[in-house]
Amino acid sequence: MIALITYDTPHKKTQDVIFSLIAKGYKDIHLVVLPWVERKSFKPIIKHRPSIPINVPVDQLAKNFELSLTRVGTNDLELFFQQNSFDYILIGGAGLLPADLALKFQIINAHPGYLPAVKGLDALKWAILEKQPIGVSTHIISDKADEGWLIDRQIIPVYFEDSFYHLASRLYEKEIDMLTDAINLLKKNPPLKKLQNPEKEAHRRMPHALELKMMEKFNHLRINSPSIFE
Repeated sequence: MIALITYDTPHKKTQDVIFSLIAKGYKDIHLVVLPWVERKSFKPIIKHRPSIPINVPVDQLAKNFELSLTRVGTNDLELFFQQNSFDYILIGGAGLLPADLALKFQIINAHPGYLPAVKGLDALKWAILEKQPIGVSTHIISDKADEGWLIDRQIIPVYFEDSFYHLASRLYEKEIDMLTDAINLLKKNPPLKKLQNPEKEAHRRMPHALELKMMEKFNHLRINSPSIFE
């Protein structure tokens, strides 16, 4: 049985993870639904994360795909996982989880950045601005943001033909694929490499002024990249 942590609202990444799991033959999926909390929305100049879900409530989504579902308060997650046995726990959508939870259970996350070089929010944008590798990482979470134990990480190449959104879409697709592939990787080998980079703090949202500088660096990177057709 696979537990998939998500929000109590239609959520694109969760939906795409469910589609990917089912396509890969996983059927026993239990949605662990956390309360949806409205947050002050940051509006970037350059939007890069696909975010528009299919407008289907979580209960209806579970019914349509014959998935089980439990609503759990964030502070009650530890007790829930103690009382219910799951082979794997994946994060589809969640805010900051309680630190003790990460220390007591193996919870799998997919981060849209190449860890430990790029931690935190807007990882793609910060990677371009700071000339870090562009990639995706899957890992067992720890009590610190975007740290823990590495499962897999892959570089996302930049091509001459890319727009910024093409690159972001390719990265997002890889993120979904790697999250669901992490189950099979863990069946074969336990994660051994500890993700540590104490000099790198987790990034916050990129300020508007830096977004414009980032796009200048992206265009320079794209122009100097090979064509996918070469």
